[in-house]
Amino acid sequence: MSDYRHNFDSSIAQLFDEQSRDSLLKLMMAITLVTFVPFGIKNFVIGEPLLGASLLIFELSFITELSGLFYLRRSLIGYRIPLMLLVISLTLNVWGLGIMSTFWVFPIVIALALIIPFKDAILANGTIVMSCASISLLHMDWDVAMRFILAMIFCTAIAHLAVYKIAQLQERLRELSIRDAMTGALNRSQLDILLERAIDNQGVSSTIAIIDIDHFKQVNDLYGHDIGDEVINQLVALIERNTRKLDRLFRLGGDEFLILFEGTDATSAYRILNHITRKAQMLNCPPNAKVTLSIGVAECQASDKPELWMKRADNALYCAKHNGRDQISCAERAWGLNGVEEWTS
Repeated sequence: MSDYRHNFDSSIAQLFDEQSRDSLLKLMMAITLVTFVPFGIKNFVIGEPLLGASLLIFELSFITELSGLFYLRRSLIGYRIPLMLLVISLTLNVWGLGIMSTFWVFPIVIALALIIPFKDAILANGTIVMSCASISLLHMDWDVAMRFILAMIFCTAIAHLAVYKIAQLQERLRELSIRDAMTGALNRSQLDILLERAIDNQGVSSTIAIIDIDHFKQVNDLYGHDIGDEVINQLVALIERNTRKLDRLFRLGGDEFLILFEGTDATSAYRILNHITRKAQMLNCPPNAKVTLSIGVAECQASDKPELWMKRADNALYCAKHNGRDQISCAERAWGLNGVEEWTS
């Protein structure tokens, strides 16, 4: 739900997937309906119309916004209006009812830490803490007020810290799920998605290059797997230094990599790759040896699917190996006419 993400999503709100976030908000809407509405009506009955009105207006705004997000797929009033009304309503109730309404502070600050963007949650909860602390000092016994203030501060701080740390951990786990652990390059889990996006970007040329380290098995056999790993890591670092942030590097497995050059035609990609192959020959690992690369290049065609696009690049890589390695081969733009054309580096 795009409007949901726009209004509620942040690095903190990513604790839940979209379905779980929707379920949580629906649960909160149900809880506030069965609590805030009766309390609002009760406040009118006991002669506290301002307190009653503040609760009912908040509930109306909250239901309006969530109904728009759930059923109309768009925001109607934004989350900041219900948020502001909630802070005002809570402050007024602590002022008017004293210690009886202070218990609501704790679940509210925790809920705000969970469901709204970090900066807004900090601002809202900071306002709640300061206003409720000031009111408690004016209307409660000193020892009771201090206990309430300290409990409120600790609860708010722990809620925000816990949510922040969990969000950091989730982001780290997400990174590990899409990146190769040794090199930091993207893994195949993201490949089809990004290739589809490049194909769908009509009118903009994109190119892929499949890279294979020549005779890499001999490197492992002669020097050991630790040196082989170092060769791979140095090559990845070299590629990242000589490509743009827009370009994406994937490790397909072993010593085979794929670079996605978005917005780049095959000729421009060749120039970059030619530079990389020359730099690779100057790597200082393994000792007394030269690293050479075989590369197959394919520019995206209008009729391409990810598997066909990769197949053409893979065929070009096979041609580079078949013709003696240490070279770049490019798939013919007119697919199926003459196989591939060869660029020798």
